[in-house]
Amino acid sequence: MGGTPLIVVGITGKYCAGKNTAADILKESGYEVIDVDVLGHDALRRENERVIERFGSQVATGGGGIDRRRLSRIVFSDSAALKDLESIIHPVMVAKVEERIAELRVLVPPPVGVAVNAAVLYRMDLTRLCDLVFYIHARFRTRYRRARERDQASFAQVVRRLGSQRDVAPQFSGMDADIHSVQNDGSQEQLRAKLETLLSLP
Repeated sequence: MGGTPLIVVGITGKYCAGKNTAADILKESGYEVIDVDVLGHDALRRENERVIERFGSQVATGGGGIDRRRLSRIVFSDSAALKDLESIIHPVMVAKVEERIAELRVLVPPPVGVAVNAAVLYRMDLTRLCDLVFYIHARFRTRYRRARERDQASFAQVVRRLGSQRDVAPQFSGMDADIHSVQNDGSQEQLRAKLETLLSLP
């Protein structure tokens, strides 16, 4: 593919490990952030008829949209349901990521780089687009505290969410991207220092 060489950094991690904070840090450094969760919301809107056909009227709003909270309760407690949902919306999301990266490659001037922020980076095979991957992780007690503070999530809700992310972990085999596991139990400034060090490596 032609265009300007552009570093693409994947950011992934489990629920409340701090991947969004890492993405914000890169954004402050001049990276364009592609938030795959946001693309997921758009994909739900585009594919709402297929989602309602699969999951029934219980996930539909009065206006014909998708009640994401109800849908989340279903898919985070049923692995088969989660796979069905992903088969509907993931192809749409991947196409959007590819399209946006291609657009950024021909910008003049280009951004410093692109950060693809996705909990399911590996599951969606987005790592094939990345030069680097930052796997942000933290101890369970840290993630539970953050979930309580941010989402007012119960212990059971946190456990269910993490149960749906069993494959969210560094996966090194057969990958071209450099994988860096980044511990994030400390402050935002400590995380910033770690990321800046990794991004400055040759």
